Amino acid sequence: MSSRKRPKLKHLFLVFVVSFLIASVVAGGSEVLLRHTSLVIAWVFLLVVILVHVLFDIIGIAATAATEPPHHARAANKVHGGKQAVTLVRHADMVANFANDIVGDVTGTLAGAMGASIIISLVRSHPELSPGEIWLNTGMLALIASVMVTSKAVGKSFAIDEANMIIGTVGGILATIEKFTGWKITDGKKRGGKKHGPARKHS
Repeated sequence: MSSRKRPKLKHLFLVFVVSFLIASVVAGGSEVLLRHTSLVIAWVFLLVVILVHVLFDIIGIAATAATEPPHHARAANKVHGGKQAVTLVRHADMVANFANDIVGDVTGTLAGAMGASIIISLVRSHPELSPGEIWLNTGMLALIASVMVTSKAVGKSFAIDEANMIIGTVGGILATIEKFTGWKITDGKKRGGKKHGPARKHS
């Protein structure tokens, strides 16, 4: 019993530390950026954060919906990124945890904080808007949430329908990164994992 709990606790601790570090770096950097840029740049940065949020959500869903055989064939033919794609599918739970939970939650929280910062900067630049600041802030948060939910709804269907294509593309990107940096991001040594079967359902 204890031997089964240790990896789980270790994994949870690692997720906590990674999430904390990513959130701290990204939130701190965005705060500095927002304080020294115009509202236009702040809006652009907010849109980029939302885009990253949606893209990683698509990757996480695609990893759980994809199957190994097509990527085994690509890897056997030495197609660029084939081995990396196999590894992503085999570790679909970890990929989904990182993409949907860590990156997704961090970017979601960051987007809300950035929206609030934009409203504060807007009110400072236009004091006449101060009486309605609470409504502007509420509207901003509602807008951000609506855009994210709608985009993810569209992205979810795309991720399920084109899961293998998406994972193949991500595998190619990882292969390129590994080639030029020398980092071993993926590990193709582990056997087993998902071979066939229908895509998992997502709520």
